[in-house]
Amino acid sequence: MTSKKADKNVSKPESEVDAKGEKVTISKEELAALEELARKSEELHDNWLRALAELENTKKRLSREKEEFMRFANEDIVMRLLPIADNFERALASVKVTKESDAVLQGVRIVQKELASLFRDYKVEPVECMGKKFDPHLCEAIAVVQTDEHPEDTVIEQIQAGYTLDGRLLRPAIVKISKRKAHD
Repeated sequence: MTSKKADKNVSKPESEVDAKGEKVTISKEELAALEELARKSEELHDNWLRALAELENTKKRLSREKEEFMRFANEDIVMRLLPIADNFERALASVKVTKESDAVLQGVRIVQKELASLFRDYKVEPVECMGKKFDPHLCEAIAVVQTDEHPEDTVIEQIQAGYTLDGRLLRPAIVKISKRKAHD
């Protein structure tokens, strides 16, 4: 026989858990310890999932940054080529066609076409602005010409070509724009 005093010191079973078809009896303290371990395990699992998601986001961000870097890595060399393209344009515009200059002119045109092809390959495009409404994001106006021949703020002359690299402005076009004449 056991005494009532001895029964008070022994933890009484508080919960029964069915594990593999067998009934197991555990104390309240053991149940609390298991619940705490389950909570910690869930917390660690959540932290692991967040870290995994953060890693995936970092990989995607780095991939986008690498792609953008590759798209614009040639910007410096292209910027150095633009004055050469400008000089070809000036040379072609200033040459007077004669029998002697015809061969030189053809050579310059060939080089100009090769340069234009290189620009296209690297997604360098000229800013198309002639005859269009002045866009301060693509053009820089250096003069305003009063005229009734063109609508207000229309690009009427391009002094220097502007260029974009894969959609991003490298250099604005230098232009003259129209202003309506004031009528008395």
